[in-house]
Amino acid sequence: MGWYGIDAVDRAFSRTKKALFEPFDFWKWAKLALIIFLLGGAGSNLGGNYGGSGTNYHMGPDDFEDTFPEIDPGQIPDVPFDGTWSDLNHMQLPAAAGVIIAGILLIFLLVLIFSYISSVMEFVFVEALVKNEVLFWAYSKKFLGKGLYLLLIRFGIGLVFLLLIGIAALPLAPKLLENISDFSWPALIGGFIWLFAVIAGLVVLGTVINSFLGFAIPVSIYRETGILSAFGLVFGNFRKSWKEVLVYWVVRFLLGLGVAIFVFVLFALLMLGFGLVFLIVDGVLYFLFSAFLSGPLLWMLLIPFVLLELLAILAILFFLNVPFAVFIKYHMLSFLEAWYPESDIPMFDGFSPSDPELKRF
Repeated sequence: MGWYGIDAVDRAFSRTKKALFEPFDFWKWAKLALIIFLLGGAGSNLGGNYGGSGTNYHMGPDDFEDTFPEIDPGQIPDVPFDGTWSDLNHMQLPAAAGVIIAGILLIFLLVLIFSYISSVMEFVFVEALVKNEVLFWAYSKKFLGKGLYLLLIRFGIGLVFLLLIGIAALPLAPKLLENISDFSWPALIGGFIWLFAVIAGLVVLGTVINSFLGFAIPVSIYRETGILSAFGLVFGNFRKSWKEVLVYWVVRFLLGLGVAIFVFVLFALLMLGFGLVFLIVDGVLYFLFSAFLSGPLLWMLLIPFVLLELLAILAILFFLNVPFAVFIKYHMLSFLEAWYPESDIPMFDGFSPSDPELKRF
């Protein structure tokens, strides 16, 4: 008996070759590149909100003179209101707070929208690879509901994780409010170690849950069931053959590491090559334009060319990323259909784990 996670590598490579190169279809690659961009670049990394802390300075003209004796108070410009500096500060704070709150809400709304798009693309990507046919709008409309449920599930998991991190951080709060001279450094360091351990454990747990959700997506599509029900089916099969999944995770880690290194080297070489070519082109354009123009007009003419070059480089990189993303996803799908035949995945090449000719898989 072979390990499905290892055997799936050959199957994924074969399917990637058939889907992308037999025959080569530019527009198919372009649509897959768009799906992969929306899948990986939309809301997948939610950074923290960074805000500064302000202090209210109630400073009048006398205070200004005492603080900056070298400046003549008469040189202080008039302000367009009758009042003190404190009045100006109090007038500006509500408006500033409103702008900050509006900005935070806008960022949250954008993250929510792009996260929803990313969730829908999870299903679109699977359907496109299983059928070996990319119908972007048709698949997107088909999976609007499932994408919403997936977003809600992940949002709920994220809230639970944030709650657990907050509970783990509660013992640190009294220590951080103490005076520096009253710090109990061993207790503080121990508290941070405990918090780091909790976060690390949640990261591992989140990775495991996300892996099961990845399995649940095709099961949900082709068993025509909800995400949670599909998750339960996958987890039930995991309890019966958990060793296969452990091997799959190890293989998945090694594949991801190898692909990441290869992609980094490839993209670095491409960036260097395109950078040199575009640098030469920009130099030639600069000397040509400088013969007729100078100053701001020259740069106004050159900047659009530079922006177009940057967009071209990004488009090429996204385009060349398609085979690697497709291979990784095919590896997951190939493992799933062999490990859990009841998933009923109708792969385009008609592979079946029960096929006698493919028994080794």
